[in-house]
Amino acid sequence: MKKLQLLEQIDKLSSLLHSEDLKEFNFTAGTINEMQQKLDMLSEEYIACYC
Repeated sequence: MKKLQLLEQIDKLSSLLHSEDLKEFNFTAGTINEMQQKLDMLSEEYIACYC
């Protein structure tokens, strides 16, 4: 179950960060940076646990 939740979080965050609509949300550069860092952490966790 944890694996699926992790994949869902990665997918949602990745979709948002790579979306053409990202600018419409008016996120600050700091917020976008934090989201990218979170995506990196989730990806590293997935790789460490399941690859």
